[in-house]
Amino acid sequence: MSGITTGGLTVLGYFSPLIFLGIVGFAILGLSILKTSKKALSWITFASLGISAIWLYLIFPNGTSVFDGTIVFNQFGLYFAIVMIISAMFITYPSIYGLKAKSEIFYATLLFVTIGMVVAAFSYNLITLFIAFESVSIGTYVLASFGKNKRNLEGTVKYFFTGTIATAFILFGASFFYIDTHTFNLAVLTASTPSPELTIALIFLIVGFGFKLAIFPMHQWAIDTYDGTENSVSAFLSAGSKVLAFVVVLKMFLVGFSSDLHEVYYLFAVLAILTMTYGNVSALSQNNMKRLLAYSSVAQAGYLILVLAVVGSVGNTNSPVAAVAVAAGMFYAIAYIFMKGGAFITMNTVKGDNLQVSDLSGLAKKAPGVAVGFSIMLLALAGIPLTGGFFAKYLLFLSLIEGGLWWLAVIAILNSAISVFYYFRIILYMFGKDPQKDDIFNLENSFKIPVYVSAFLTVAISVLVIWFPTMIGIAPGLFR
Repeated sequence: MSGITTGGLTVLGYFSPLIFLGIVGFAILGLSILKTSKKALSWITFASLGISAIWLYLIFPNGTSVFDGTIVFNQFGLYFAIVMIISAMFITYPSIYGLKAKSEIFYATLLFVTIGMVVAAFSYNLITLFIAFESVSIGTYVLASFGKNKRNLEGTVKYFFTGTIATAFILFGASFFYIDTHTFNLAVLTASTPSPELTIALIFLIVGFGFKLAIFPMHQWAIDTYDGTENSVSAFLSAGSKVLAFVVVLKMFLVGFSSDLHEVYYLFAVLAILTMTYGNVSALSQNNMKRLLAYSSVAQAGYLILVLAVVGSVGNTNSPVAAVAVAAGMFYAIAYIFMKGGAFITMNTVKGDNLQVSDLSGLAKKAPGVAVGFSIMLLALAGIPLTGGFFAKYLLFLSLIEGGLWWLAVIAILNSAISVFYYFRIILYMFGKDPQKDDIFNLENSFKIPVYVSAFLTVAISVLVIWFPTMIGIAPGLFR
């Protein structure tokens, strides 16, 4: 991986957007003395995240690496850095309705978490990736704990202990990786003959990151955590945090195991099939709304890791097919944030806890705009045409076919067909039944607007399809 190693103040300049976010985060903590309102803190956080994204884009030192290739600034990393900043911006306003106290801690933590996500987007060193990823995990443990009921605490505890177990597996895997390669730096790693140590590292790291990405059978924590946490936090964990895990997995297994891509192919092809099928089949029998969306999120993780199966089957990271597959994953990531994150945020429009599918009965009569917006997001998750989700799945399945994995494309398409049944079941309740209670919905505009925005972005993101050739050009940056 080529680049220029620089030092001193220039390096500080490269990281100035992140330093800015850190300063704002500590300033927000200080604002607790002034008893600043939650809404003001949310707008400060939103604005600072937007400024950092623009700042990062304007000063971006493309083609530069620092710290001996530990951090590599390229267009691929920039794309995902901005996507993950957007995922944090996406929940700043909706989250104010789930915060009972200590909102300054919530928003400061969200900024600190974003710093870790951006560092991970540019990192090509296993230790730096691990530290950045764990900083995000620790921050999300704090975010998940907001809420004082038993379900909040139960979900957070399960998330924490599962995350700790995953961390142990990742550290074991990293140790065996170093034993074989004698380096933690993925950027300077040269291909070597597959060895028992590398195979052991592969297995340990798949288990560790499988927990983080909620891949079957390392997924159960996600069901309980998404169900138990506040809706906006569920949106962030299921969307932004999952996109981060996806980026780290791409780097770890397609760059770090470039000499062992066929094993990567077999393992991720099997895991993708199991994850898609289990998530979709389990969602069919769910009556709890958030658990249904959580199982749907597991299925979506199965679609995402199809990218690794395609690249692994090709066995050549310089192949045009590999670039198309990674570009499809890039498009899927941005569409996923709006359609899945927006689905969880829509739960704010229904009063009460432990929401059931039947609680959405008659939503179209009480708030037709919300019902239509939520339906758009559900249709996008199912892959129905004219939505961002359709184009995301189309491009992903196209890469499978171009890679010669037509049989895997058929399985993925069948799984999408299964998902239509439980998504349409929700839509039927919203449009085909009468409300169960008169006051079950939050009908204030402050609850409706996030749903409208999510639905609009879910459709509008389809426009990015015209830039898909550009994404194909950016995608090889993953491997360099």
